[in-house]
Amino acid sequence: MALLHIPLNQIEEQHILELVATRAPETNIIEYKRETYGNSLRDDLEFLADVSSLANTSGGDLIIGIAATQGIPEAPVPFTGDFDGEINRLESRARAGLQPRISLESRAVPVQGGHILVLRVARSYNPPHRIIRENSNRFWARSTAGKYEPNVDQLRELFTLAPRIADQTREFRTNRLIRIASGDAPVTLMHKDVLVLHVVPFSAFDRDAPLPMAELERDYTSFHPIGSRQSQGLKINFDGFLAMSNGDRAANVERAYVQLFRGGIVEAVDGLYVRASGQPLIPVVEVERSITANAMRLMRDLSGIGVAAPYAVLASLLTVERGRFNFAHPGDGAWYDRMGSYTDRPQYAFGEVIFDSAPAGIQACAERMRPLLNQLAQSGGMAGSVSFRDDGTFMTGR
Repeated sequence: MALLHIPLNQIEEQHILELVATRAPETNIIEYKRETYGNSLRDDLEFLADVSSLANTSGGDLIIGIAATQGIPEAPVPFTGDFDGEINRLESRARAGLQPRISLESRAVPVQGGHILVLRVARSYNPPHRIIRENSNRFWARSTAGKYEPNVDQLRELFTLAPRIADQTREFRTNRLIRIASGDAPVTLMHKDVLVLHVVPFSAFDRDAPLPMAELERDYTSFHPIGSRQSQGLKINFDGFLAMSNGDRAANVERAYVQLFRGGIVEAVDGLYVRASGQPLIPVVEVERSITANAMRLMRDLSGIGVAAPYAVLASLLTVERGRFNFAHPGDGAWYDRMGSYTDRPQYAFGEVIFDSAPAGIQACAERMRPLLNQLAQSGGMAGSVSFRDDGTFMTGR
């Protein structure tokens, strides 16, 4: 038994007591400490070794305030001091003592007699993390037997993790674009010219946690298609879960869909062109707004079902007919004066953008996405995105 399946902000006293009652042993994802770490250099190095070993392997929880013998919990020993101050102290030490930084969240769980401190360390997809306190320069990993210092071969494996994920992500996108372009999407698309948005959690290629299918099947608002307020049709399929835009199931065509794959990857596809006077147009400003808003929404939806960051966001255009980029803002009466270049290829696959967490708001999301949006604008002949004001504010149109 462990606590990783429970969102950190939902852990309560009963969960802590269950660990003790069931004698849940320490594993590679959970470690108990009777007392918090002291202020000596030795204490500091032990703390950094504990949290970095979790980050460098599977992630996990460091639980302070439980007495254990040989890894078996025996009784709560609640922390009675300033828990906010203690959490801030430990988080500050982790930030200053490790390189690169790790993702660390904390919660003080109220229990009889005080608090149990739970430090949740996310599995890192940018390993290995080393201790830099006092020039220690040591690496730690973790197994079911506890933390250990990896050998050369194990370190090499840690160093190659991030490039391997990048290659897998790009390969996945390439294969999906080929299938969509050839008509092998999970639905029959109304338009052949489409925007394809992929949100790829770094955990997707080794994730073994099942999707909450029953919950998704009842929820028409999460993972809904681009351009819709909610899904008009939901379907569990071989690849995972499918949300569709057309309420008329007899019509058998879809303007847009979202396919949530079993590993947690999201594929959102939307009909692309707006046609004016018969001219196929790519409305760049609207596409930029769509990419930004829907990437943020889908990252939040993933977080809501327990598929954690980091996320890679990838946007692509499939352009079957020779179209033209247009840079007019919605409602601009002089739309024709903002024409850009014609499309010169059937596919535009823009560079990926990495998010360490789901963005807090549209401005933060757009700022991070700006290199991708610039690349989209440059494809149409502009030097950069026209959706940002001179002060850097992203124009949402609201």
